[in-house]
Amino acid sequence: MPTNRPSTLLLGFASGMSPFAMALVVPTLELFAQQYDAPYSKIQFIISAYLFGLALAQPIVGFLSDKVGRRPVMIYGIILFLIASFICLKAETLTTLILARFMQGIGASVGTVMSRAIIRDTTTDNDSGKPLSRVVAIMGMAPMIAPVVGVLALEFFGDPSGIFIVTLALGILIIFPVILLLPETLDKNLQRSSAEPLWHQKYALLLKSKIFIGSTMVYGFTTGSFFALLAVASTVFANDLGIGARGFGITWSCMTLLYAISSYMGGNLSTRIGLMKVMNYGVIINLVAGFSIYLLVSFLGTNLVSILIPLTLMFFAHGFIVSMSLTKAVSNRPEIAGSSSGLSSSMGLVTGGLFSILSGALYAGQFLPIASLVTLSTILCGLSYLLIASGEKENNS
Repeated sequence: MPTNRPSTLLLGFASGMSPFAMALVVPTLELFAQQYDAPYSKIQFIISAYLFGLALAQPIVGFLSDKVGRRPVMIYGIILFLIASFICLKAETLTTLILARFMQGIGASVGTVMSRAIIRDTTTDNDSGKPLSRVVAIMGMAPMIAPVVGVLALEFFGDPSGIFIVTLALGILIIFPVILLLPETLDKNLQRSSAEPLWHQKYALLLKSKIFIGSTMVYGFTTGSFFALLAVASTVFANDLGIGARGFGITWSCMTLLYAISSYMGGNLSTRIGLMKVMNYGVIINLVAGFSIYLLVSFLGTNLVSILIPLTLMFFAHGFIVSMSLTKAVSNRPEIAGSSSGLSSSMGLVTGGLFSILSGALYAGQFLPIASLVTLSTILCGLSYLLIASGEKENNS
């Protein structure tokens, strides 16, 4: 097994490129709606198109990295991200912007997939949870910072399109350390193995695994609740809570800081009590958050108490769930770590994207339908965890 794993900091920044570029646009959505004179149901595709680009690309870049290596895939993906950012900056129509965001998502997909594959290349099953939780913790800082940066970019440039100057700068700042510092970690023996004609049969075995499917869907329904909230969050904060863009950015940043802290805690706990127990605790807290947001909004209406208490619980739970479920999904087949990393992320993001679209379609000025959608996602997350537990029991019997 290669031992030349790059620093967790570099992998964390590469992974953070994707959620940063996604969350950066959140404070600008209402302004884009005014600029393009478009309803919110269309504007939310600025986020959804990006997510579907991520989802579509991840299995492909994962498979390519198993054949040609992690390093070239990472570099060319960031170059595509830069090109798409420039097109977003110059977009004159909403359609052009949405298509460019789709391209941007494809380019950004390399960071998360390659980082997970690199960690799996350079660790064993038992010790991969801790470094991945570190990467997820750093990655969690990205959506914390992004809304604040988005607000500052709006104030500085005076135009919502100015946020794409920020994504251009981000891509440039990441690509140079990647070129200079990122080693190739793919074992040549495993590279030859993944290129054999029967690779697709191994992929099929992955899709038949209860542990892989369960882990992927735990991640998917966790991101589903997050994106259901994210799709309407800035509007709900402004219209129902009376909190403007700056206040929303600060609040969302505090929540994602909590997510980063809990992810870091989860990595430490996993070495003591095991990955499955950490995930189990996260799933239980997530269920409490899901039911509380529905009950509080139903009985108290949409206010600071009914929103912030469930959000606090949910973001803490997500820190436990995300890193543990992603680790579990790629733990069994090192010869196709890139492919399994890409496929699990893709399936999870498709689920998240669907919840984002549903949220945008359901929202008509009332938050209760969104609260119901969030509750549903937490229930499905819990059921998916039971599928992992069933697979674990079968493997141990």
